Amino acid sequence: MANHETKTVLDDASAAAVRLMLDKLADHDVAEVYEATSGQGPIADLAAEAMRARNIDL
Repeated sequence: MANHETKTVLDDASAAAVRLMLDKLADHDVAEVYEATSGQGPIADLAAEAMRARNIDL
C-alpha cells in the first residue's frame, strides 16, 4: 500500500488513455471519477482538468 510520501505518475500513453476515457464520459461521470479518487493523484488531476475544460462543478 502506498503511503503519503509515494507519488504515482502516469506515463504519456496512460495519461492519454485516461483523457480519452474521460472524454467519453458524461459530465456527471467525470465528477464521479474525481470524487472516487478523493481529488488526489494523477487520475484526479486529469479529471479536474476535464472538469475545468467542460465547466463541470461538483
